[in-house]
Amino acid sequence: MTSLAATLRDLRDRYIALHESKEDLFWSAKMGLAADVEATSRAAAEAEIALNRFLQDPEMLSRLRKTATDGSGDASERRTLQGWVAMFAANAIDDPQARALSERIVEAEAALERARGAMPLGYLDPVSGEHVLAGSNKLALMMRTDPDEARRRAAFEGLRSIETFVLENGFLEIVKMRNALGRMLGYEDYYDWRTSVVERMPKRDLFRVLDDLAARTAEGTRAALDAFARTHAAKAAPGEATMDGAAKQATTSPTAPWNFGFLRAGAITRELDPYFPFDQALSRWGRSFAALGVTYRGATLTLDLVDRVGKYENGFMHGPGPAFFADGEWRPARINFTANAVPGAIGSGLRATETLFHEGGHAAHFANILGDAPCFSQEFAPTSVAYAETQSMFMDSLLGDADWRVRYALDASGQPMPMALIEAAIRESQPLRGWDVRALMTVPFAERALYELPEDELTPERVLETIRGVERELQGLDAAVRPVLAVPHLLSGGSSAYYHGYVLAEMAVYQTRAFFLARDGYLTDNPRIGPDLARAYWAPGNAATFDETLRALTGSGLSADALVDACNRSVDASIALAHASVEAQRTRPRFEDAAHDAVQLDASVRVIHGTHLVCTTDGSDFATAASRFAEWVRGLVAARPS
Repeated sequence: MTSLAATLRDLRDRYIALHESKEDLFWSAKMGLAADVEATSRAAAEAEIALNRFLQDPEMLSRLRKTATDGSGDASERRTLQGWVAMFAANAIDDPQARALSERIVEAEAALERARGAMPLGYLDPVSGEHVLAGSNKLALMMRTDPDEARRRAAFEGLRSIETFVLENGFLEIVKMRNALGRMLGYEDYYDWRTSVVERMPKRDLFRVLDDLAARTAEGTRAALDAFARTHAAKAAPGEATMDGAAKQATTSPTAPWNFGFLRAGAITRELDPYFPFDQALSRWGRSFAALGVTYRGATLTLDLVDRVGKYENGFMHGPGPAFFADGEWRPARINFTANAVPGAIGSGLRATETLFHEGGHAAHFANILGDAPCFSQEFAPTSVAYAETQSMFMDSLLGDADWRVRYALDASGQPMPMALIEAAIRESQPLRGWDVRALMTVPFAERALYELPEDELTPERVLETIRGVERELQGLDAAVRPVLAVPHLLSGGSSAYYHGYVLAEMAVYQTRAFFLARDGYLTDNPRIGPDLARAYWAPGNAATFDETLRALTGSGLSADALVDACNRSVDASIALAHASVEAQRTRPRFEDAAHDAVQLDASVRVIHGTHLVCTTDGSDFATAASRFAEWVRGLVAARPS
C-alpha cells in the first residue's frame, strides 16, 4: 500500500466514525426516540462539534494540499485526494477563535432546538378559548382545509407564535454569532460565507439570479392576485355561500394569510383527498420509482412517516452511512428519511406522499454516488444545496402531472382521478404558479435581510418589521402564509442560509423536465429517467459542480427559462397539455404489480414509527410490506378521535 493510499484510508475511517456517530445521535434526537431528550440533544451537539473539529482543522487541509503537489499515487487515488481537499477546503477554519465560536454556535443552536421542542405549540380555540396543542403540520393543514375562518386564523396565529418564541429564546444571539463567524472568515456576513462555500457562488451573484426570477414573475403574479381578490371578494358577498360555506366564512380579506391558501385550494384539497389516501403512499412511491428505473444499489432505507409528539416537524433525509467504494468493494448507503403525515386529516395524504417522493428522491441520489470515498457522497459542503434539492424536487414534481394522476391517483374503489377534477385543480393552481415561486423566494430574501441588519438593529421588533416587508413585497399579501421564522431551516446550522437552494433547484427541475419531455415526450413511468439521472446527476456526487451535472444531461447550464414559461402559461394551454398527456399515456405500457414482486428497488426498506417496526422488505417483497403499511395506517385512522 502506498503512503497516499494509507492516508486516504485513514481519512475515510476517521471521517466515517465521526459522521456515523453524529448522524445516529441526530436521528435519535430529531425523532424523539430517547428517554432523556436533553441528554440526547447535548450528546448530538457534542458529536457535531467533534466532526466539525475534524473538518475545520487547517493543518489537515495544509497537509492534504501539500500531498496533492508531490505527484504520489495513481490517477484514482489522486482524484479521491482532490475530493478530500475540496471537503476540507469548504470547512477548514484557520483562526482558533473562529473555531471556538463555531462550537459555541452549535451549543446555542442545540439549546434553542430543545426549547423549541418543548414549546407548547397550538392554537386558541375560538369558541372555548382553550389552548389546543397542535404541531406545525396540523396548524398548516387547518389553514388550508378548515372551513371555519376563525379556526384558520387561530391556526395562523399559532404558527406565528413560533416567531416570537424563537426571537425570545436565543435566535438573535445565534444570528449575531453566525455573522461574527462569517466576517472572521473574510466574508460579508454569514449568508455570504455559506453560499460561497456550499454553492461556490458569492451571495451577490446568487441573488442576481433570484432578482431576475423575481422580476420575471412579478407582473403575472400581480395580475393573478388582483383577479383572485376580485373573484373571492365577490364570492364572499352577503347572502352567498360557496366552497362548503367557506366564502361566507371569509369575512376578512381573501388575501389575508389565513384565507388565501384555503380560498385558493381548500375545496380542491377536499376533492383531491380521496385520491391520495395515505395508506397507499408507500406503494405509489415504490411503483412509481421502480417504473422510472430508479434503484438504490443495495441501500438500507429507514422511513418514519407519521407525525407524533416529540418528532421533528419537517420532513428530511440524512445519510448516516454514505455510499462509496472502499478499496474497490461497494459499500451501500444507509439512509433515513421522514414525513409528518396526520392520518385521516384532509390533505395529509397528498402532503405526505409529496414528502415521501421528495425525500425518496434525495435517497436515490445519495445511494447512487459512485466515488471512492465518502467525501463525495455526504450531503453537506461542498455538496451544493441546489444540486441536492434538484433530485428530490424533480421526483415530487411528478405528482402534479395529469398522466401520473390518472395512473396512480385512485380512490378506494380503484377509480382513477377524473379529468374534470384534474382540470379543476389546474384552474385553481396555474394562475398563481408564479406566486408559488415567489413564496419560495420569500425565505432566502428574508434571511438575507436578517443577516444584513446592523447588529444594533437585531431586536425582535426590527426583525419582524424587516421580514414582514419582504413577505409583502414578494407575496403581495399582508403577511406570508407560512411565517418565515416558523420555517425550521433557519434555526439549524446545517440548514440555515439554505432555502435559496430550493429556488435554484426549481429552475433546474423544470429545465430537466423540459429536456426529458423534448426527448421522450413523457415523464410518468419513463424507464429511461432513472438510469439517465443516475449517470449524469447522481454518480459524480460533489466531484462535479451543480452546473456541470446540468450540462451533462441537458446540454445547458442553469436557466430559469423553462420555469418562467411554466409560470406564465395560460390555464387553457395547461389544460390542453394535461389532456394530451393523458391521451398519450393510453398507448404506453403500465407498470403492473401483477407478479407481486415487480417493484425491484434494490433496497432494504424499513418503515418505523418511533421504536415500532411497521413493515420491512427484509424476508419479504415490497408489495407485502406496502400492504402491511396500508393496514397499519388504516388502523391509525380508525382509532383517530372523531
